[in-house]
Amino acid sequence: MTTTSPISEFVMSRPALAACVLCVVVRDTRGCALDQAQRFNFLPATPLCSLNWVFAGDSYLIDQPNQMERPWTGARLPTSLFLALPRTHPVITWNPGEVYSIIIGFYPDALSAMTGIDLSSFAGRGVPAEEALSQPMVEACRNFFDAVPREGVERSFSLLQDEVEIMWAGVRPPGSRSPFYSDWSRGIVHRATETGFGRSTRQIARRVKSWTGITERDLQSFSHVEQLHFKAREAAQKGGVDWAGLAAESGFTDQAHMIRRIKQHTGFTPTQLGERIRLDEAFWLYRLMVQVGDQLLERQKSQ
Repeated sequence: MTTTSPISEFVMSRPALAACVLCVVVRDTRGCALDQAQRFNFLPATPLCSLNWVFAGDSYLIDQPNQMERPWTGARLPTSLFLALPRTHPVITWNPGEVYSIIIGFYPDALSAMTGIDLSSFAGRGVPAEEALSQPMVEACRNFFDAVPREGVERSFSLLQDEVEIMWAGVRPPGSRSPFYSDWSRGIVHRATETGFGRSTRQIARRVKSWTGITERDLQSFSHVEQLHFKAREAAQKGGVDWAGLAAESGFTDQAHMIRRIKQHTGFTPTQLGERIRLDEAFWLYRLMVQVGDQLLERQKSQ
């Protein structure tokens, strides 16, 4: 296969799986002539769990500043059925050559409910899926990845969703579930308050972390960043962005608080991040998630 530019695309989950599975992400650089800098992957903090499979190529974790100049010195990452847990910091990886990889994004509480996993035991790190997930979930995801070369991503993802819907039906909490982080995180905290015998602050916090791998404060931070993204996009389309005003509207204490959180999640200030997203190939996932957010908004409007 020969292409002039990398393929970065996503397939949204069906509405029935809202706030269970977000989407599948595909990254394919086979046949592309990328230089060393373009083969980096800048990945933001995320409250989601992801199952990853690298069909072709290798990936290295960049966790030391000096590795940016010598990225092949980073730790080599697993290539088959690797579970990445929610994290409150950005991650950088690097591909030494062509790569073809697929990621499935799960909401952590849904994955926890379907598999029985206590995410607080794995917070902030990744593990082979077989070490953490139930056998039915591992088999369903392995069947998906095995089917991709034969059936293509969309058809294979549809078959995976058929299996996940059956698992989800038996554990899905009552009430509607929104895929937006702000609504989803409020729902998590509400259920943690109403579930079980203990209602103390500590017991609620333990439930939230068991279901999501992160704290209630972290969930709130992701909600504020999401709101900022949508408000900044709307303001930019209208001709100007008032960061101080948007910070207040999005739930931050002030503009300095907003900048600290954005840097915590991405490693960059809002202005720096916007420039890198616009110009840098290595920020392909950020561009893709903007499209995912737009599609979620369109789906919400059509309901």
